[in-house]
Amino acid sequence: MITVGLIEDDPKLRLNFETFFKLDKEVDVVFSYSSIEQFLANKNSITYDPFIVFLDIGLPGISGLEGVSIINKQYKETHLVILSGNNDEEVIWQAISKGANGYLLKPVSLQEIKKQIEIVKNGGALISPEIAQIIIGRVNNLGQKKQQPVSDKLTARENDVIEQLVNGFTYKEIANVLGISATTVNDHLKNIYNKLGVNSKAELISKILSARA
Repeated sequence: MITVGLIEDDPKLRLNFETFFKLDKEVDVVFSYSSIEQFLANKNSITYDPFIVFLDIGLPGISGLEGVSIINKQYKETHLVILSGNNDEEVIWQAISKGANGYLLKPVSLQEIKKQIEIVKNGGALISPEIAQIIIGRVNNLGQKKQQPVSDKLTARENDVIEQLVNGFTYKEIANVLGISATTVNDHLKNIYNKLGVNSKAELISKILSARA
């Protein structure tokens, strides 16, 4: 069972999500709110931690960008995905740097959402192709400017794993690119977590991108 949380101020869109997910026996909507304030007021009554949270950026009151940090603090292992019509490069970069695991541009079909959830289940990042190009371009530009490893604490292979992870590859895809097993990828990530003092993929990506900004 996949647990899902929704924070979206468009009542029609939020209802569409709720109805679609309730028809799926593999998905359980654990909360659905119109604002971060509403989430904060009810967070202690939420029974199960969500596996994934879909969050709008243009929310009334506390913005979705501010909400990324709030939700990551509440749920350490939750995958947080931005749903937005905003394709501004700086906004996208801020969202990912703050710890969002993905960014999808509206409009996005409900079937596409279901398909992308499967990608997250398999260790991938939930990012629109257009967004991926923006992020990869930004990362590459920063790399060209600095010409230095992600961290001197990491081995060359661990840096290779991080680069592929930041680019949105799943563990299996990273394994294929680097010519190693998925188990070895997982072992490298455990070592990286320990060396950099992080506890989740979202925290790792946020730390790497913040260091490059």
